[in-house]
Amino acid sequence: MPIEHETRDGALIWIRNPITGVVSYVVDVRAKSFAFTLGRSSSTLAEGPDLTTAEIRRAVKACPFCPGNEATTTGEIFRLAPSEMPEWNGRAEHQSAPWVVRVFNNLFPRIPAELTGGRNESYIVIEDCRHFTDSPRKHADLMFTAALGEAHFLHLLAADVRVMRMASENRAVRALVIRKNQGRESGASQPHLHQQIIGSPEPFPIVAAEVRAEREMPGTFEEIVNLMDRLGLVLERRDGIVSYASPIGAFPRSYDVVMEHHRGARLCDLSPSELHAFGGAIYRILRVVGPLPLDYEIHQDEKLPLHAHINTRLYPYSNVAGTLNLPNTLLQSTAAIRSAIERGE
Repeated sequence: MPIEHETRDGALIWIRNPITGVVSYVVDVRAKSFAFTLGRSSSTLAEGPDLTTAEIRRAVKACPFCPGNEATTTGEIFRLAPSEMPEWNGRAEHQSAPWVVRVFNNLFPRIPAELTGGRNESYIVIEDCRHFTDSPRKHADLMFTAALGEAHFLHLLAADVRVMRMASENRAVRALVIRKNQGRESGASQPHLHQQIIGSPEPFPIVAAEVRAEREMPGTFEEIVNLMDRLGLVLERRDGIVSYASPIGAFPRSYDVVMEHHRGARLCDLSPSELHAFGGAIYRILRVVGPLPLDYEIHQDEKLPLHAHINTRLYPYSNVAGTLNLPNTLLQSTAAIRSAIERGE
């Protein structure tokens, strides 16, 4: 069954998400003002005089995810030291840091431990010891994933695999998801960049919906990829991985990364070269997005191809009664991102 959509003169007019049923309409949003909804959240931290050295030290001292504050978190599970990450791009003043990546249980489990055999299966992966970017001027100049470099990001995925294998030893865990929030607008609870890994006793609702769609319409993901190709929304195809701008994503600026021919694989099942290919495709999108607020999730299930959903919060959206507006510049934006990926920017 083909995905419901309409094109006119080769341009997408509307499309229905075969998994959620949400209908996206392509509209001209250039004249729409977002000053009210974005004003406070995006500019408050950027206002006022430049940060002083004392203010930077106070922010770091107050952050539970910064080095020196390890006692404020749950017990450490493992860490990666600078010596284990020769590609780390931390400047000289950071080289004495005791760790670059650190993993521990979430103090506030997303799923109660009583449901996962009495074990807390919610994990925090601190992506970098640095709170701010180099030479920060404002509180908003926080470290962000794209600034880490691709090799560092691949180390993060390897750390995720290590955590997922550990969680999978718990027979009460039947599903695992990796979740990342970057920026206040994305709902991040802490400014220090981090990921979450969550183990669940049952499939996560959105993954279950994807499985149901695949069961009711076999080949759903293949059909989505083929349609994105016909619409000119594919960003990159490399090493069995395809990435595309997704007009059926959760937000107007959404991107998907799919292992086309790797159905049923979990992240921890991948070979080093496969993990490198999958992680590299995700990182290249993150690199283009940069410090913008975003979230991503990596979904896995034995009935699905391994895939990631990346959502950027470039501007607010309104999902009204199962409808979503897309910018009519989607195709031009896709072309620009494709070019940036090809140039290695």
